[in-house]
Amino acid sequence: MLLSDRRGITLDARLPGQHSPYADSGLVVGSCWDESLVGTNGIGTGLAACQPLIIHRDEHFFSSNAMLSCSVAPLFDPQGDLMGCLNASCLNSGGPKQAQYLTLQLVSLYARLIENASFRQRYASSAMLTLGGDAGDLGNERLVALDGGGRVLGANRAAFMAAGQERELLGEAVQDVLSMSLDELITLTHGGQRSASLRLAGGPALEVTLRMPATTARRARNERGLSVTPTEPSLEHLAGEDPGLQRSVQKLRRVLDRDISLLLTGETGTGKEAFARAIHQGSVRAKGPFVALNCAAIPESLIESELFGYRAGTFTGASRQGMKGKLEQANGGTLFLDEIGDMPAHLQTRLLRVLAERELVPLGAATPVSLNVQLVCATHRDLPAMVAAGEFREDLYYRLNGLTVRLPALRDRADRVGLIRRVLQREAGDEHVELTAEATEHLTAYGWPGNVRQLINVLRCAVALADDGIIGLDCLPPEVVSVPKEQPPEAHSLETTRDAVEAAVLQSALEQHGGNVTSAARSLGINRATLYRKLHRYGLAALRT
Repeated sequence: MLLSDRRGITLDARLPGQHSPYADSGLVVGSCWDESLVGTNGIGTGLAACQPLIIHRDEHFFSSNAMLSCSVAPLFDPQGDLMGCLNASCLNSGGPKQAQYLTLQLVSLYARLIENASFRQRYASSAMLTLGGDAGDLGNERLVALDGGGRVLGANRAAFMAAGQERELLGEAVQDVLSMSLDELITLTHGGQRSASLRLAGGPALEVTLRMPATTARRARNERGLSVTPTEPSLEHLAGEDPGLQRSVQKLRRVLDRDISLLLTGETGTGKEAFARAIHQGSVRAKGPFVALNCAAIPESLIESELFGYRAGTFTGASRQGMKGKLEQANGGTLFLDEIGDMPAHLQTRLLRVLAERELVPLGAATPVSLNVQLVCATHRDLPAMVAAGEFREDLYYRLNGLTVRLPALRDRADRVGLIRRVLQREAGDEHVELTAEATEHLTAYGWPGNVRQLINVLRCAVALADDGIIGLDCLPPEVVSVPKEQPPEAHSLETTRDAVEAAVLQSALEQHGGNVTSAARSLGINRATLYRKLHRYGLAALRT
């Protein structure tokens, strides 16, 4: 058994013994079976055809593989794009090709099970619909994931086929698919596992089951058990009681729906994607798709196709249906580019052109696609310093930086005690859980290098460990328990005063030199990169360089 990625490179292998003759045939981890390199073969041809098939003995291009009989099934992601394949190879099979049909059926079944397991894991925190089908019919579940606004985030192949449309299902409102909104579905099924008979738009009636995430399902019921709390927090909810964030949200509200690019900055884990989703939900584009891409999490060689997409037959190994890039997927909605500072330089140029012209030409396409997208970018890096160092395009920076919102680290939030309690309440759901005074003191004093993301994980674990609903020090990780006492108020006030004075000096220098960073830096006796870093830290804007 072999598992490959979409390029035909073997990621995992299950062989009968360490010194197996299968290994001598190249059936090992790391081997490449790209059809353009090794000709007709199970994995490479299965990926090129995008369908289950058998390559039997001398159907292989190379005679060295003529002793193999390979049964292959492709694997698709929740957007319907090819992500790899599953292969079962038999060595020295003496029977005819038809003798491998049962193997092909088993491989196809397990490919669907892998797809469904991947789908459920990816959308574990989203509402999920199961459309008809027999619960005992393994691998044939029709799964659809929904965002907080009731739009389709993803679907497995069985759901795509049931809907009768290959890719248009993505981004569709659930009421356009089932003639019933998400709120109505929750009301009908009471947020649980019960099902309802509904008619698929343009198709037959199906038994539909709605599964809500555990914490969402608990919050989705009021005293009568029918109303629902939005699954996506609002901007005001995320700002909490922190005065700085509240002011930032007020600014955001004023620029929403004015076609202004937004840049979110802050340390890793401060909740930049949550803010981006709240921006989307609070805008007129809330009914459109929200599409996210982490520029630092994808290999440089794949970012271009992920962002800009490609048309069918553009290059060897590409999906036969082509692939819509994130920009095209987000049309009519919001595109969130996380870690924009890690975008390769040559793609910065192409992104700048797309933003300027408001149209996209996917790889292999002859005609451009008009775009109507709200762009929200985020980074933990110092973009002004990168611009000064020539590491990030200056013109792209100013195109992205319509309004910059800096999200403070958790340790710097004025409302961190209240935030800790809000996160605890959300994680506990309808369970009654309390923090001891000691636990509260340590949670408040801890520096939280992982910020809100780390806080969520710590409190989620603490809720599970709590005895009789009481969270004490024994429920907290060692790094939180061993934290030293918080700094005395005098020291904290001194640091705050120093920062305020420095910010005022920088602002004064900028005003004296008409916003010219070069002149202001020279008068302060520091270089431009240092001044950019300090301006970024204090949220001050430079008018000219």
